[in-house]
Amino acid sequence: MKIAGYQYQSCFGTFIEEFIREKKEAGFVYESEEWQLKHFDAFCEDEGITEPCLNKYLVEKWGTIREGEEMVTCSRRISVLRQLGLYLASLGIEAYIPCRFYKKAKKVVHVLPDDEIKDLFRIIDEYRPAIQVSFFYRLSMEYRVIFRLIYCCGLRISEARTLKQVDVDLKNGRVRILQAKGHKDRYVYLAVDLAELLQEYMAVMKTVYGCQSDWFFPSRNPEKCLTNGTIDKRFRESWAQTSFAKDCDRDPTVHCLRHSFVVKRMNLWMEEDVPLKEMLPFLSKYLGHSSPDESFIIITRWSLYSAL
Repeated sequence: MKIAGYQYQSCFGTFIEEFIREKKEAGFVYESEEWQLKHFDAFCEDEGITEPCLNKYLVEKWGTIREGEEMVTCSRRISVLRQLGLYLASLGIEAYIPCRFYKKAKKVVHVLPDDEIKDLFRIIDEYRPAIQVSFFYRLSMEYRVIFRLIYCCGLRISEARTLKQVDVDLKNGRVRILQAKGHKDRYVYLAVDLAELLQEYMAVMKTVYGCQSDWFFPSRNPEKCLTNGTIDKRFRESWAQTSFAKDCDRDPTVHCLRHSFVVKRMNLWMEEDVPLKEMLPFLSKYLGHSSPDESFIIITRWSLYSAL
């Protein structure tokens, strides 16, 4: 079944459309979830479901693990359906709410030391697209900037890629993060050289590529921002070309740049005899954590695997 341009057909169609609209109006991107719900709608149509009743039988049949599917992927499908069920229940419609999910074991965090960071950015900077088309060269420039922004500010990948032009305030040297994890908003302040890099980037986007977009990191289609998949692919391909990749027992992900920023920042404070206990509340706010206690637990886990 082709999902692009898919029109809802099942008895749940109207409710799914309204549910997704509410999520997006609340500030959620809700792209992968929408894709899952379109598949669920088609599934209901194939099953001949005529009443919008999300009963246990329907939920469990949708949640049956498929051939070649990992448990964690199956759980994601059920989790999206759980959210739809809660929405239907709020409307007074009968809905079975699943509550048990398989959780994938957490991977050991890879913190990139300075030499790995330098080699990684060397590869990212040297990347040139095989196809000599303007927007591919534009994207290669965007990768150089977005990875530096994630690393230098410890941003989550979603926070960086969904930045809009209005969120970047170079006059005051800061970016505004809206509706981050936990629905929290915050300002993240930029180092002077990073702010200068963003200023140069904006000038090149306008004068060289003539790119007019609301997004700070537009995709091939300027009306959309870069996707997680696109960013992750470029990162993995860049890492694979570094001199460290073949001897690495746990390949880093884009999110490891955030981990590496935190460990690097803490090591610098220790070298400068700055009390970590006093700085942790500020670091917690900067990272968008809910509390210093949350930051302490997470940072302790990261630091155990630091190679610095």
